[in-house]
Amino acid sequence: NSPTSSQRRVRAAHEAGQRVFGENYINELVEKSAKLSHLSDIKWHFIGNLQKKNCSKLSTCKNLALVETVNSEKVARALSNGWKRNGDGENLKVFIQVNTSREEQKSGCM
Repeated sequence: NSPTSSQRRVRAAHEAGQRVFGENYINELVEKSAKLSHLSDIKWHFIGNLQKKNCSKLSTCKNLALVETVNSEKVARALSNGWKRNGDGENLKVFIQVNTSREEQKSGCM
């Protein structure tokens, strides 16, 4: 799918009443949110593994409402710092991945 096609689908879903949309690629999410920023009631969710190096870019997403998933304190701090600089003033909701088994080879906060 081209980004333009995807934006048309989001617009069509929005016209049908959908308000929450998820995306698992940061570049596509930032681009879509900017190009569709006139649809101010859209709430964007980032779904997937977030790396520290991408937190600042993700925080520029217009109408970002939820980040799934933050799996380390370093990522949480980077996202918080980016959101303070670029966010819309609203609290950003995040899902924290917890490594309940405490196995070092698995990801998640311990």
